[in-house]
Amino acid sequence: MRQHTKGIVLRKTDYSETSVVLQILTPKYGVKGFIFQGAKRKNKKGNIIAPLSVIDVEYYQRNESDLAKITSIESALIYKTIPFDPYKASIVFFMNEVLNATIKENQENEDLFEFLENILETLDLSDHISNFPIKFLYRLTKYLGFYPKEIDSPVYLDLQECTYTKYQPNHGAYLNSEQSLLLLTFSKAPFDGQSDPTIDLKTRRELVYSLLNYYHVVFDNFKPIQSLAVLESTFHS
Repeated sequence: MRQHTKGIVLRKTDYSETSVVLQILTPKYGVKGFIFQGAKRKNKKGNIIAPLSVIDVEYYQRNESDLAKITSIESALIYKTIPFDPYKASIVFFMNEVLNATIKENQENEDLFEFLENILETLDLSDHISNFPIKFLYRLTKYLGFYPKEIDSPVYLDLQECTYTKYQPNHGAYLNSEQSLLLLTFSKAPFDGQSDPTIDLKTRRELVYSLLNYYHVVFDNFKPIQSLAVLESTFHS
């Protein structure tokens, strides 16, 4: 039976000399596996299946197979700047690794798909993206189930309890008042970066590391993000 879906490419694995297996985030089915035969041939559009490419896919699914067979693939969002901007490309690389480490397969989440599609387009079009990784890591928690609970007069972000608190927790997994209040400010700021608070490079780096630590606290098997070194090399004020 032939079907159609929009998708966001998460992983690409070699399958044969000419074909690849793709893990694609879809709105309806969550992460779904596809085989793309002939993807390595230039005339098969293999260049549109880079990490976090937004695509339209027609496919054939046999009941007995876990992998759907792609019959047609097209770009649903053509990036204008990401492929040519080293900093934006490093952010996409970073986002992709975080998503692969956190998204569960076969878990429907249309809101997550819409969120990612929208912010990828914003990243591509915006000139103010210095704090994009902070906002991505923070807002993603909403779709993964551990968005921090907000309270009146917050002082600290308790990472173990996933909530802001007025009182210093009696354990070490919390953010100080400066970082906590900055994250609350970023949580309200649009992804285009035009109304971001002004922070220095050191603070930006610390916030990214603190948010990754939050993921480590929540996910027992959350491994160190290898692409962080690439992202750090392009941090700018």
